[in-house]
Amino acid sequence: MDLRKAIVSRLLDKYEKSKRFSGDAKIEKRITLNFSKGEFPFYDIENVESKENVHFALKELEKEGIIKIKWVKFEEGNIVEKVFLNLENLEKAYDAARREPKGAVLKKMAEKLFSFKQEIKSEWLLGFADFEIERIREKKSYPAYLPKEEELFDLTLMALRGIEQKGDEEILERVFSKRYLKDSKKFERVKGKVFAVMKDFLFKEYVEEDEAFERIGILKTIEEILFCGALKAKVAGSALDFSAFVYGTSLNSLSVREMEILDISCSRIITVENKANYYELIKDANSKGDFIVYLGGFYSPSKRLFLEKLYSFIKAKNKNVKFYHWGDIDLGGFKIFVKLKEIIKELKPLYMDVETLEKYKAFGEPFSKDYEKRLRELLGKPEYSEFYEVIQEMLKLGIRLEQEAILA
Repeated sequence: MDLRKAIVSRLLDKYEKSKRFSGDAKIEKRITLNFSKGEFPFYDIENVESKENVHFALKELEKEGIIKIKWVKFEEGNIVEKVFLNLENLEKAYDAARREPKGAVLKKMAEKLFSFKQEIKSEWLLGFADFEIERIREKKSYPAYLPKEEELFDLTLMALRGIEQKGDEEILERVFSKRYLKDSKKFERVKGKVFAVMKDFLFKEYVEEDEAFERIGILKTIEEILFCGALKAKVAGSALDFSAFVYGTSLNSLSVREMEILDISCSRIITVENKANYYELIKDANSKGDFIVYLGGFYSPSKRLFLEKLYSFIKAKNKNVKFYHWGDIDLGGFKIFVKLKEIIKELKPLYMDVETLEKYKAFGEPFSKDYEKRLRELLGKPEYSEFYEVIQEMLKLGIRLEQEAILA
């Protein structure tokens, strides 16, 4: 280990976070590394060789005027108490640490943000750039949303610029990355940073990451929505009758966006959590007048849009259709149901009751104490009131039940 570099780097870290650096200091407090309080973990007074190596590095730095050593009282030359950074020799300190001064880094960041502003027109991106520039200039702080590392800083700005340049075009994530970041995998490295900017400056509301990118037309994959039932819809100008697909069919997420429902004929719309149960239900869906949609867990943005279009059409046409969800009798199943009710207020559970649990309890799976605790917590939440009875029975039997058990 380069002890000189390690010592000076820790002192510079403290300096760059201090009010002395930002110019807000009312009292000129010294920048200190307290060895006696373990602020330099590589200093071991019980290990003679290790201790002497640190002393040698410290004495060199003091001789060069970079630091000042304070020894423990009556232990001069034997045990270090504190080390102070000499602010008169900061240039030497940065050279010893082999790092660029924070002030120079911030200046470069501000210049890049100014250039970024000249290339964009979107109000939300301009607002973001102004926010970061002001933070750098007024607070002398690193940007709140952009990475400190220069490569990632540049990639994040490139990605944000690419979002504006692509306009309304829908594009796969890897294609976007290749086109605007010159590498199909680089976008993944800054995706979280880009999302944070969009959430606070574009959407200005709570939004899931996948939904946010889908809303601006950057798609991770072209999702397939599986369904079965008598649906008539217009997609890309063509009228389609899906009732002919008696064993189900699918639409991808791009088609769902364009889909305009012309008619739907059913008495029940049922969403299903697991694929095996979906295929079981569609065997006689037509004879029962059911419309079945496969969810596969919590709904994605595309599935949400599909369900919203179904629900809006049913309501607009005042059709007599009931809505059900069939999921696992467990924590996940209950939470998926509650989430679905955000879209479909009249939603009712299907085969998620005490009778089903009792009938198939031989296939139930035991749960842990922690799981039991989380299950009990649902009893105090009114949005789970439809499951209070079955939760009580689950706690009594000590089991949860997956949908597939009913098919066993």
